[in-house]
Amino acid sequence: MRKIWISLCFFLLFLNGRSQEVEEVLYKAGFENVMVKSEGEDTIKVFFEHREFRSPYHSMRYAKLLLRDVQDKNIVWAPLYHNFPIGNYNAENYNYRPLTKEDKTFFKRNNSWFKGYRFHFRIHPNFAARFGFYDQPFQTKLDIILDTRLYLATGLSIQSGIRIPVQNSLDSRNSGVRLAPSLLHCFTQPVPNHFFGISLGTYYYDRYGWDLQYRYSPLDSRWSFGLESGLTGYYRIDADSYATGDLSFFHAVVDAEYRLPFENLSLKLSAGQFIFEDKGFRVDLIRQFGTVDLGLYAANTNVGTTAGFQFAFSLFPGSIYRSQNLELRTTEAFRWEYSYNNEEPVAKSYRLGIPRLSNILRQYNARFIKSLSN
Repeated sequence: MRKIWISLCFFLLFLNGRSQEVEEVLYKAGFENVMVKSEGEDTIKVFFEHREFRSPYHSMRYAKLLLRDVQDKNIVWAPLYHNFPIGNYNAENYNYRPLTKEDKTFFKRNNSWFKGYRFHFRIHPNFAARFGFYDQPFQTKLDIILDTRLYLATGLSIQSGIRIPVQNSLDSRNSGVRLAPSLLHCFTQPVPNHFFGISLGTYYYDRYGWDLQYRYSPLDSRWSFGLESGLTGYYRIDADSYATGDLSFFHAVVDAEYRLPFENLSLKLSAGQFIFEDKGFRVDLIRQFGTVDLGLYAANTNVGTTAGFQFAFSLFPGSIYRSQNLELRTTEAFRWEYSYNNEEPVAKSYRLGIPRLSNILRQYNARFIKSLSN
């Protein structure tokens, strides 16, 4: 009996040593909050977050390459987003399954939401443009934003930073450095396939207030459905002044999105009351190219009709400086949208400073991830 206990202790020490080796290898490569769970004799599950990549596929592929010399077991990935696990992906074929009760218990027991993360400082541009005026056909505005996100608990974070004006021929805002959009944000998945994003703070389009997002999104399905709602008001912040209006603008938009069976195309139909309280609908056709999304859209509301395009991608070079506790990087998701109608605010939605749930979960869809691995 004593020999059995001694053998068991040595086996557990061996497993712990291999787990620590996996955690150290991944952490040095920019992965954060790495946790390794044994799934029997021949499989381990690796929880992790990597904030430099838009698509979890690229982080999983990178981790697999890093671990090929230090890990001889089968691997199941459990990627995190904002310190909350999304689901399970098999490392060989990227089959998806929701989190189990055991996964949630393990994560809750081992999650190091403070010590497991570096202090990230993110650089990203805020660009706006208007075309078509005779005396000034190309009006632009460019700010550089330096912000950071701090985790307060599982799925709960606060984001803030500074906005540095670079060029402005679009409006009359002054050129002083000022506070960037700042918010308290909660991301959660209380039951499988049901995702929530709740925010309170200041946003782009000079809006402040609260924002609620819900999405039913089985990550191995072609269909997903969502609701976005909120109550906002205008605010203005300059280098030496601050002013707010009443919280009087209510918006509520529902949508259905279908992933077509070819070319990583998604068709999304949205309808409701948008942020300028215009009522109508919008249709988006989105194509995913690895780390880049390209989209066309058309919209009609009681204010008018418009069409345009949008794109989203990670900015080069990614990580600029990384140490044990600090990282400086460019944004993982720069998004810009153009509308041919410059004057009438048709079917608009403000940017939060973080991607919206539909744009996030589209990257985690197992059909998209499998297409990248083929």
